Amino acid sequence: MAIALTGGAGSAAQGMVNGALAQRIGTPVLAALISNGVATGLLLVAACAFPPVRAGLRRLRRGRLRPWQYLGGACGALFVAGSALSVPVLGVAMVTVVQVCGTSIGGIVTDRIGLGPTGRLPVSPVRLGSAALAVAAVAVAQSGRPVGQLAVGLVGFVLLLGLGLAVQSALNGRVNLVARNVGSASLVNALVGTSVLSLASGVFAAFGGLAPHPPGAGWWLYLGGVLALVVTGANLLAIRTLGVLRTGLAVVAGQLVGGLLLDRFVPGATHPTPTVLAGAALTVVAVLLSGVAARPRR
Repeated sequence: MAIALTGGAGSAAQGMVNGALAQRIGTPVLAALISNGVATGLLLVAACAFPPVRAGLRRLRRGRLRPWQYLGGACGALFVAGSALSVPVLGVAMVTVVQVCGTSIGGIVTDRIGLGPTGRLPVSPVRLGSAALAVAAVAVAQSGRPVGQLAVGLVGFVLLLGLGLAVQSALNGRVNLVARNVGSASLVNALVGTSVLSLASGVFAAFGGLAPHPPGAGWWLYLGGVLALVVTGANLLAIRTLGVLRTGLAVVAGQLVGGLLLDRFVPGATHPTPTVLAGAALTVVAVLLSGVAARPRR
């Protein structure tokens, strides 16, 4: 449980690090590219060092997945870039609340249409109720904030990012089912994400929208990719003992607690308001309800 909580807190820290890097270099897309590039490089080293990772890649090459089923990394790339843009404005806690709500709703949709490796799963009234509660949590967390276009637009954007994370999990689940190796599936995810971000950076550079990378940035601003691997490793270790459901709940709890602590104690961060705290509490209740609905009947 402690490992899963650490993984969730690491996810919140990743959003703050990438957001700070984006502010430093002035381009969220380039910050996301740097983060994904570090993770991709480390996973390529793992592929060279560990034969099971290479065996998983060979199984993927012989597999019959459709090309679009390898695109989960594109959703992840969008989330990393979007988080780098939104965290400095909304704060880690607020972004986490909205992201979890989007992921909960997206999980119901992807399960219903059978996008993931488990096929189609029915939509129960309890799961629908948990999604509605998640939306209410966003409304509570947003109350008292400016209702201008920036705040409302960013909240809606982060909600879409959460939906994309559900799609990413479903597609990566299919890739992992064929590869039978998490390292291989993670490498495919990272390569796709880095390719998408490289293309986006090239487009921005061609139109003069890519600022030069200023020298002298703190070394900790480049830890986003390392934190991404820490989050993945923590999830894998925790699942062996806790199972998928309890691990997911613990990760969400770690995200919320980590986000609140970072917003509270990191200098210059957006401090959480009482409404954000209430929204975080409602989000935990929503995730718990969805977990109750997911338990298999005996």
